[in-house]
Amino acid sequence: MEQLLADWPEVKKPGALRTLWHHRELVYSLTQRDIRSRYKQSVLGILWALLQPLAMTAVFTIVMSYIAKVDTKGIPYPIFAYIAMLPWTFFAGGLTSGTECLVGNFNLITKIYFPREVFPISAVLGKLVDLALGAIVLAGLFVICRVHINAWILMTLPILIIETALLLGVTFILSSANLFYRDIRHVLPLLTQVWMYMSPIIYGLDLVPKRFFNLYMLNPMAVLIDATRTAALRGEPPMWNWLGYSAVLSIVVLILGYRMFKKLEPLFAETI
Repeated sequence: MEQLLADWPEVKKPGALRTLWHHRELVYSLTQRDIRSRYKQSVLGILWALLQPLAMTAVFTIVMSYIAKVDTKGIPYPIFAYIAMLPWTFFAGGLTSGTECLVGNFNLITKIYFPREVFPISAVLGKLVDLALGAIVLAGLFVICRVHINAWILMTLPILIIETALLLGVTFILSSANLFYRDIRHVLPLLTQVWMYMSPIIYGLDLVPKRFFNLYMLNPMAVLIDATRTAALRGEPPMWNWLGYSAVLSIVVLILGYRMFKKLEPLFAETI
């Protein structure tokens, strides 16, 4: 294996990113294909992208407003939960489709060479379309709930960029590892479910015990979700120290994930 990796030109080739840029049209085509195939021959079509966050928001609203009664500091619970469900649904959906992207495209991988990272990248970009549709609904909730908007809402864009970097890095790792250990596809649903409840989606950070707060915030998605809610709903700056930590961690995960992906790339065809 070590000899094969050493002989594979793409591992040591300094122009890997340049090669990827030359295949940008392929990324665009694969993203379009994934979006079309996902909703092909369905009655609701692309509206299915809105069903999951809306349905979960409705359930959480009933449970947390009338049973558990979570204190949202005056923010209507539907928008409190929905604005957190949007980035989480984007992240979890990207992980699910990205993890299976190499296995699902084995017929292309075994025929000709091109940068294999186009598959996880297109899987993540396809989920951005779902996120954009969800943002339209969110805008309607802002009007209905009469949420005051100020300049801090623009902070959600760099937060989204940080989340996308983290998602890409984790997707590079899981998609390549899934070729060698198919157990990952079975572990992933459990992982994402646990990860969701360990993030402040249905509750706020004020419910996290202070003695566990620093440990809790090591979860980058907890930081990014709270930062989104704070900037968009409360019109306040996020916790810069934790947001900086999440940004650095996301970049590190992206770099390490991409390097791992490229090192394993020569073994993809024979493994599939």
